[in-house]
Amino acid sequence: MKNKKIPQVPECIIFNHDTVLLNTETIIISVLLDKAEEHGINIELDEAVRLFSEKGIEQNIILLKNLFEINLPVDFEKELEEKIYTELRQGLEPKEGVKEMLELLKTPFCIVSDIPRGKIELNLKSTNLHHFFPPEKTFTTCGITNSNPNNRLYLDAAKTMGYQPKQCVVIVDNISEIKDRIKDGFNVYGLTNGFNKKGMTDMGAVVFEEINQLSKLLKIV
Repeated sequence: MKNKKIPQVPECIIFNHDTVLLNTETIIISVLLDKAEEHGINIELDEAVRLFSEKGIEQNIILLKNLFEINLPVDFEKELEEKIYTELRQGLEPKEGVKEMLELLKTPFCIVSDIPRGKIELNLKSTNLHHFFPPEKTFTTCGITNSNPNNRLYLDAAKTMGYQPKQCVVIVDNISEIKDRIKDGFNVYGLTNGFNKKGMTDMGAVVFEEINQLSKLLKIV
């Protein structure tokens, strides 16, 4: 699939809250690496990024467990999950350049997420981003009964903000989201981890490596 022609200046920007704006994935991968090392398995950082990126916490716990060829404690999954959530509570931060970009933004913007609204608000407050995203600019899949809540989520967010998909730019960090959002008619930018750069480009996204590149790419300040 060829890259779509992106509007020179988008009329609305939709951010994925969970992994685009916050260091969620970095924390999760760090905990998984530490737990693997405790059990005698050394995974290089690059390999860990390749293995564990673009997956949820539960998926990654199962994946890590399957890597072990030893008997694990019966509470291994529960312990690992608790460790991940503890580290997220204590170490969650905006990615480098996020605050500066949001402070300069004049284009309307919002966030979407697949976690409960209360958790989104807690994350935003703990990272001091809450003043950028009042409730009317925060959208979640929770409560959506559609068979594909993520698709409905982005479309509902655009509609509520007052725009059509073609007027919006969606910022995501995984290939499956790029495919679905382009299918819905959105213009898509993909934040790459390096390993998925070609896949993102092939799907039709404009690919970038750091948040601080966005302002220049989108001409949004």
